[in-house]
Amino acid sequence: MRIAGVQVLVDVPLFHLDRPFTYRVPEALAGQVHLGSRVKVPFGGRRRVDGWVVGRAPDLPSDARDLLRVVSPIPSFGPPGLDLLRWVADRYAATVTDTLRLAIPPRVAAVERPTGQGEPETATEQAGGEAVGERSPTETRVRGLVHSPSSASPPSHPSSSSQTPSPSSPSDPLAALVAGGWAGAVYWRPLPGEDRGARVIALVEAALARGRGAIVVTPEVAAGSAVGDAVRKAFPDAADLASDLSDRRRYRAWAELRRGRRLVAVGGRSSVLAPLDGLGCVVVDDEANFAHKEQRTPRFHAREVALRRAAAARALCVLTGTVPSAEALAAMQAGQCRLLTPDRAAERAARPLVEVVDPDDEGPTAARLHPRGLAAIRAALGRQEPTYVLVPRRGGADPAAPGARTAGQVAAELVRILPGVPVWRLDREVLDPGMVPPWAGQRPGVVVGTVAGVKDHPPLTGCRTVVVVGADTALGQAEVRAAEEAYRTWSRAAAWCGPRGGVGRLVLQTRHGGHHAVQALVRWDPEFFWRHELPRRVELGFPPARRLVLVEGPEPGEATAAMAALSAALGPKVELLGPAAMGRGWRIIAKVEDAESAARSLRPLLAEASRAGSPRMSVDVEPLEVLATPR
Repeated sequence: MRIAGVQVLVDVPLFHLDRPFTYRVPEALAGQVHLGSRVKVPFGGRRRVDGWVVGRAPDLPSDARDLLRVVSPIPSFGPPGLDLLRWVADRYAATVTDTLRLAIPPRVAAVERPTGQGEPETATEQAGGEAVGERSPTETRVRGLVHSPSSASPPSHPSSSSQTPSPSSPSDPLAALVAGGWAGAVYWRPLPGEDRGARVIALVEAALARGRGAIVVTPEVAAGSAVGDAVRKAFPDAADLASDLSDRRRYRAWAELRRGRRLVAVGGRSSVLAPLDGLGCVVVDDEANFAHKEQRTPRFHAREVALRRAAAARALCVLTGTVPSAEALAAMQAGQCRLLTPDRAAERAARPLVEVVDPDDEGPTAARLHPRGLAAIRAALGRQEPTYVLVPRRGGADPAAPGARTAGQVAAELVRILPGVPVWRLDREVLDPGMVPPWAGQRPGVVVGTVAGVKDHPPLTGCRTVVVVGADTALGQAEVRAAEEAYRTWSRAAAWCGPRGGVGRLVLQTRHGGHHAVQALVRWDPEFFWRHELPRRVELGFPPARRLVLVEGPEPGEATAAMAALSAALGPKVELLGPAAMGRGWRIIAKVEDAESAARSLRPLLAEASRAGSPRMSVDVEPLEVLATPR
C-alpha cells in the first residue's frame, strides 16, 4: 500500500522542535521512502532542511508539505535503532537529532552503492510494531543473567575458577556464556598483566559462531588500545569506527554495518551506537575510563548504552576493568551485573609489589624522593631499564615556589642528583598526546610525568619501576571521585611493574599509608577500597548512593530563574547545590535518586526554555567531574 504521509524529525538544534512533523510523500518518491530515510524537507521559512523519517503519518493534514527528496539510499536506522536513539536522548536529556549526529559519521555519498540485499524496513513496519527490548514471557532470570529455557543452566557463580562449561562450550568462561546464548551483564576483572585482547577475541568468535554480531568499545586515548588493536588484527574485516579515521573510512564502515555486511564493530565510545542487528555481545573495555564519557550533547556514557543494548537485544554485555566505577558497582549491588574475578591465589601471585613509604621518615631529600624511591630508580637504571616518576602537577620549575611538586620542578632536581642520566618531562605542556616522545630510541632514563602520562600515553617500553610523588595531593583533590581516580591511576601504573616475584616495583610516597586507596593498592583488592569508600559516599550523598545532574549556563543573570525552574521540575526530594559562579557562567548540581527519571523530568523544562530563549542551559546527566572548569 502506498504511503501517503510520513513523520519526520527535522535537524534543527532547538529542544522544543525535537518531535516529528508530518509531510506528504509525493508520487515520485513513493518507492524511495523508508523508515530511517534521510530526506530534505521545507521547514518554517527555510527551503531545505535535513530530516529523518521516523514513522508513518496516521493522518495527513490538508496543509502538509511535500518531501523534497531522499538524500541517501541507506536508511539511517531500523526499528531497534530508532528505539535506542530515543532512549539515549531521553536518558541524557538531549534531542534525537543530537544523538543521530553522534551515531552516524558524516555522510560521504561516494561510498554509497545499491545494497542488493532486499528492501529495508519501511515506515509502516514501525507503526504498531511490538515494543523493542521487551523480553519474551518464556524467559527466566537467573542470578542477574537472562536466558531462554532452551539454554543450558548457568553456573550459580560465574567466575573463572568455578565455572565448568559444557564439553561443547568454549573453554573460556566468558566465551562460554556467549556460546550458551546468555543475556545480561558481567563485570570481568582480569589478572594483572593478563592478555585482555585474547579473551575479547574469544568472546567475538563465540558470538560469530552463533551467527550473532559483536561490538567492542575501547577508550580512545593517545596510548591506543591493545584490546582494540587485537580485535582489528584478528578480524580484519571488522567495521572500524575509530574517530581518528577519515570520514570516508568511518562512513564506509557504518554503511557496511547498516547493510548487514559486517558483524563486528570496534571503536571508541560512539561505536556503542553502531547499527548492528543480531547483537550477541558488546564489550566495554576499561569501563571506568573517562574517555567513555561523551563531551558533546548528548553526554552519554558508553557503559550505560552498552547495558541498554544488551538488554534490548538479549545479548551479553561485558564490562572490563581492575577498579570498577561507582556506577558499575551499583549495577552489581542491584543484581544487574555479575562480578567475574580470577582465582584469588592467582591474583595475589600476579599482583605487583607496592612499597609504601612516608616522605618524612628520613627527612627531606633531593626532589623530595624517599631514599627507597631513589634506590629503586638507580637499580632500574643499573639494569638498563627506564623508570617513571608520577607527580601530581604539570608545569615547569618555578623558582618562586621551590616546594611545588610540578613535573618541571622534579625533573630539574633529578637532573642535578642523577648526573649523566637522561631525564624527560611528560605532561601536556611539553608533549601532546600522540606525539613521538623524545626518549624514543634513546638510552634508558627517567620520565617525569603526570596522571595524563599514565592514562593517555603508552607504557614505557621495558619500564618496571614507578615512583609516585605527591600521592596525598591526588587523594586530596576537591572532586567526588578523587580517591577512586587516584587508586585507579596507581593501579594502571603498578601493572607496568610485573608480578611481585620479579624485580619491578611501585614506590608510593604518602603520609597516609593507612588510607583505604593505598591499602587497596597494596592488597590489589578493589572490594576493600569500595567497602571503605562507599560509606563516605553514602554520607555525602554522592554516587553511587545518589546520582548527579550538572546544569550549566552562560549568563549569570539567569542563574536564579534556572534554580527555581529546576526545583519545580525535579520535585521536593532533589537536593540542589548552587548556583555557583563557574568561569563566566553558573553551575548547579542536583543530587537525585534516579538519573534516568530526573533526565525525563527535565525535558519539559528544556523545551520551554528553548521556546522562550531563556534561561539558556546545558545538562550533563551523571558527570564524571563536577568541580572542574567548564570546557
